Amino acid sequence: MSKEIEKRCTGVKGKWKGTTFHELRTKLYNEGKLNFISSDFDTLYLLESYEIESGTYVSRIWNEKGSFNYTYNRNSFSFDQQKLFTDYTVQLVQKWDTATIRREESVNASSLPEKYINATRVFIANTKVKIECIKFKEFFKLERDR
Repeated sequence: MSKEIEKRCTGVKGKWKGTTFHELRTKLYNEGKLNFISSDFDTLYLLESYEIESGTYVSRIWNEKGSFNYTYNRNSFSFDQQKLFTDYTVQLVQKWDTATIRREESVNASSLPEKYINATRVFIANTKVKIECIKFKEFFKLERDR
């Protein structure tokens, strides 16, 4: 499933020379960090971003059973940050409100540096695994998101 998410949602297509989010998810899974995810899951959500300036990967993976936040930089994971993405962003992704995400992106996206977020929703429909993705610019509104 992780490979399929990489193929459909990240779109690296051979240009990317660094570590992929799929490779990071595989490492975390093998270390037992993603045990809350099972094959009978309800809906799984992922928020993933790469900060070009620092070379840091940022991710949140969650479902109704749990959530997991991590950053990865210079071959090292860090799990101590709680708020990698705003509560509002997490809520919009969990509702899969893509229209509001696009509206927020156009009104409240920070101008520089531009930071893109890949959001993914994985669910089962008619016994088949469905993967939906949206890539958007990070947005922030001080009064709401601090």
